[in-house]
Amino acid sequence: MNRGEILRARDVAIAEVLKELRDGMVIGLGSGTTIARLMERLGNYVKRNELKLSFIPSSLQAKQLIIEGGFKLTSLDECPRPDLVLDSFDQVDESGNAVKGGGGALLREKVLAQAAERVVYIGDFMKLKPRLDMPIPVEVLEYAFPHVKSVLNGWGMEIRLRLGKGKMGPIISDNGNLIADVEAGELENPEELDERLRSIAGILETGIFPRLADLILIGYPHGEVKRIVVERRKIF
Repeated sequence: MNRGEILRARDVAIAEVLKELRDGMVIGLGSGTTIARLMERLGNYVKRNELKLSFIPSSLQAKQLIIEGGFKLTSLDECPRPDLVLDSFDQVDESGNAVKGGGGALLREKVLAQAAERVVYIGDFMKLKPRLDMPIPVEVLEYAFPHVKSVLNGWGMEIRLRLGKGKMGPIISDNGNLIADVEAGELENPEELDERLRSIAGILETGIFPRLADLILIGYPHGEVKRIVVERRKIF
């Protein structure tokens, strides 16, 4: 599958998610390359449909995209219950479980996913898997990393710090913590592993998002969109 087909598939999903927008919405915005592409398309769509939108960023990258797009910035302080979250994912299965955190914003993205009235994730068909199997991003308190590594090694899992490409040393999250990846193999029970990893003191959050979206849109290069409707796990 060539890159052009994947990019077309992503754009198909983006076009579909624009239908979710309503005038006056407060939107939590995810991070990553798909979200950057979404924001490129959003400006003309908003002008054409005369929409007024406010955005809560999940990261410094998302904040910059909002500012560059000329949109209104807001926060959870002002709007603790956003109308909608728009985000992408690294992998997803047919049950609506996702792995996120390739961009290192997993903690704030999960906060937004729990806080919002409605959550919609978008991605291309290459990211839809029968079973999640990629390394799991985690945000870890620096002080606790040796302990976290020791526990995971005892469980037969390997954890690797994520290293910067343009900067020497480990990648630090917008919250000032380490970003690492846990090799856990195929995930037979994503929700259980999410809870197990978070039981280790020092792991602040994981990139396992077990059924935290209401709708997942999967784009295909010839224009089809697969809609995965999820019975979302809500905490209130």
